[in-house]
Amino acid sequence: MNNLLKLLGLCALSLSAVAADMTEIRYLDQEPDQTAYTSRILVLGERLRMDYGHDEEDFILYDRRAHMVWLVAHGERRLTGIPARPMKTVAKTAAWPQGWRLSQERQASGANALIQARLNDQLCVEFKSAPILKPEARLLRDFRRALAGNQADSWNSTPEELRQPCTLVVDVRQAGLEYQQGLPLAIRYWDGRSRVYQSHTTRTAQAALFELPTAYQRFVLGAQAGP
Repeated sequence: MNNLLKLLGLCALSLSAVAADMTEIRYLDQEPDQTAYTSRILVLGERLRMDYGHDEEDFILYDRRAHMVWLVAHGERRLTGIPARPMKTVAKTAAWPQGWRLSQERQASGANALIQARLNDQLCVEFKSAPILKPEARLLRDFRRALAGNQADSWNSTPEELRQPCTLVVDVRQAGLEYQQGLPLAIRYWDGRSRVYQSHTTRTAQAALFELPTAYQRFVLGAQAGP
């Protein structure tokens, strides 16, 4: 019994140590023909916060344990929730067109990996990953997967002649592909978007940054409206 209590105590100390710190990752993101901007990613346990580097601004919160993505808009005092769907369900929602071929090429670059994903020989995404911050990278991967169901709905509602095939690959069927091999150092997408790693650090946890405002109006996509 005493040994068990000691083990429980060690586990509690370990959990406290994890909760005492959070990871901050910064990327330089760029849209086609637009000025590059900084994206800040904060990770605390099972929760992921994304913003542009300021605590008081709007943000996105992914809670893996709750299977929810929240968009927090302070100006509108509004929370928009996107429930995560199982990837098997997402795959059935957005059918894979007959004859489409997806291929991946991997090249070693020292300790890192350079990967290219192509659809019918068109480059959809190219990324270079480092074997660091793997738990954080997996959380980013799961965040992308959490959005795949909503992206599948968007794909299905888009007229066929306006659909971009790589969207089905990167945002739906293979969502999170860029984060499966570790933390991306650089990502380049078919449409000209890019993401370049800037830095990461460990900071004292600020749990308040991962909390949803209680007084805001809540709206959950796909939820039944009340009476």
